[in-house]
Amino acid sequence: MRALLHKTRLTRRRLSIAACVAALLLIAAVILYVVRLNRSIALQQDRQADAARVQVDERSLRAPSADGVTLYLNAADVRAVANFEGARYLATSGGLMAIDDAGNVKRRYTTLDGLPDNDLTALAVFRNRLFVGTVGAGLVAFDGSAFTGYSFTKPKATHITVLAPTETELLIGTLDGGLFEYNGERFSRRVNSATGADFSRVTSLLPFSSRLYIGTQDSGLYVWREAHIEHVTANDGLPSPHVTALAESPSSLSVGASVAVATDFGVVALSDANEIKPISNRPNVTSLAVSGGHLWAGLFAGGITDLNASQTRQPGDAAGGRSNLSDAIGLPASAPSTVCLSDGKLWVLTSEGAFARDEQATHFAFESVAGQLASDRVLTAGHITTLANDDAGRLWIGYFDRGIDVVWPEAGERQSHIEDDRVREINHLALDRSEDRMLAATSRGLVVFGTALKQTVMTREQGGLINDSVAHISFADIGSPLLASSVGTAGTAVPDAHGGRTMVLVTAGGLTEVTGGRARSITAFHGLASNHLYTSAAMGSRLFVGSLAGLVELEGLRVVRTYKTSNSRLSHDWVTALAEAEGTLYVGTNGGGIDALLPTGEWVNFADELGKFEVNQNAMHFDGERLYVGTSDRGLLVYNTRDRRWTRISAGLASQNVTAITSDDRFVYVGTLNGLVRIEKRVVG
Repeated sequence: MRALLHKTRLTRRRLSIAACVAALLLIAAVILYVVRLNRSIALQQDRQADAARVQVDERSLRAPSADGVTLYLNAADVRAVANFEGARYLATSGGLMAIDDAGNVKRRYTTLDGLPDNDLTALAVFRNRLFVGTVGAGLVAFDGSAFTGYSFTKPKATHITVLAPTETELLIGTLDGGLFEYNGERFSRRVNSATGADFSRVTSLLPFSSRLYIGTQDSGLYVWREAHIEHVTANDGLPSPHVTALAESPSSLSVGASVAVATDFGVVALSDANEIKPISNRPNVTSLAVSGGHLWAGLFAGGITDLNASQTRQPGDAAGGRSNLSDAIGLPASAPSTVCLSDGKLWVLTSEGAFARDEQATHFAFESVAGQLASDRVLTAGHITTLANDDAGRLWIGYFDRGIDVVWPEAGERQSHIEDDRVREINHLALDRSEDRMLAATSRGLVVFGTALKQTVMTREQGGLINDSVAHISFADIGSPLLASSVGTAGTAVPDAHGGRTMVLVTAGGLTEVTGGRARSITAFHGLASNHLYTSAAMGSRLFVGSLAGLVELEGLRVVRTYKTSNSRLSHDWVTALAEAEGTLYVGTNGGGIDALLPTGEWVNFADELGKFEVNQNAMHFDGERLYVGTSDRGLLVYNTRDRRWTRISAGLASQNVTAITSDDRFVYVGTLNGLVRIEKRVVG
């Protein structure tokens, strides 16, 4: 009996110990879970705090020395209008314009006055300052006499798309960094750090009631409501995820919703409960504005339209047709239009100037404002891709998508503008002095301009080009061994010509050389590293070609070697620009910066001195003393080949993105993403 009692007590003791151990383990597990949960919460809070943290470089902007520098800008493209301290300002593609009551320009502000960028996008008045959005330099504040720049470095953002002031803060939408808030003292990212706010490409903003509506370029609409994010997409009824504009919906539309949302595939109304109703199936609406109880839409194809009328219009409705026709009176026929409201006027902002009419006007006609912005411009467009001087003293300017201007730079006058189906996308211009003609490499072939600008076209079908997309033109003396015994795709030797030169055309599909009127071509099949070619340069008997896959060296159209990062000190395989200077070949790359191939065959890399960066396509020029290099974000680099010294020119440029360079005896001409700069050689580094 005693043994049984002892065994029972022992069992109970063991069970008690096991229960205590289990309880301790459970408590430990709970404690561990709580610790881990707290760590996870703390980590999430740290992540949110880090996401909300903004680093901004603030600096006072001063006007650089303008000695010897002349800017040629196209300021006809007007993007925004605002009133500040009794004056009206226009944000344009060519700087900030102050205009008087009569609509005349009374003051122009450009990079020569301290602006960090001439390509302006948005305006807003907040806390007694005029805030200006730029394409490539962040945010600028203007107090009426001086500029202050704000560069967003964390997260990085440079392209401001929209500014929306409220009573307490300025909302700043960007195309590359999402949404920022500014309360007059510091910047934050309260909205963008919220869970679900995974947008970065903001196109439009609408603070409305207690909510904030955020349109994006690629992911629909976001609604900030009661400190959380709601996401409205095409799956919820949006015509497209590409939101272009937002506006408060007028009651006259009778759609029972508070917000109008424009996309590239139509306009809809959004209720407080995020229910969607159609307003118009009009595509490519750029903007929305409410005036006189009507909802107006700016159109990418040009002009504006009354969406109230289009909503109620019936087929064969004469009154509706009349309203639609009257909308465009006084406006450019086909220039993309942005409609907005400012100071009691309905404005239409276009690439051909600004137009306005009083809200209370009984007529539908618009009047031009600051018309000299369009009439006095020397440049047709801003995005320059190539420059060339001719022997008559004229400067030829090739554009990304607007053809060619021929200008007299000394007089600041444009002689001719050439643009048609063939002459539109210009990649390179080259003067052929031996024939007194200008050659244009385009995306649709080679165009030759002779006397009186008469055109001759060479294409794949007409002339034997290997590919119609010509990137660069260079010349080689026939007297040298270069190409003298070349074998082309036809398998026959190219005949000699007397007293002429060989024209080398690099294209998106290989290389074509033209000798004595006959064309021969080679491709990757014949040994080229890639068919995608960008530039070329002749050095004696050798021809160098820059490609997507390295630097190719040829003799007589025969590939003798290809320099790559894997077999040489070339800094990047993507070669975009070449220039020969005193026997040295300078090589510009897309990401590795600048290299030099010496006559001895040795390589010199300038990365330690300059860093690595993108050299724009064919943006290298040697004037006999200095090498000029155009970069995508560092302005103009200048190398004195005798002193072996680099200098950088950035202040006062039309844009930090330098895309083309040429020179004459007195001046260096610098083409950029947004205009032209002429610099006297005496002031160059």
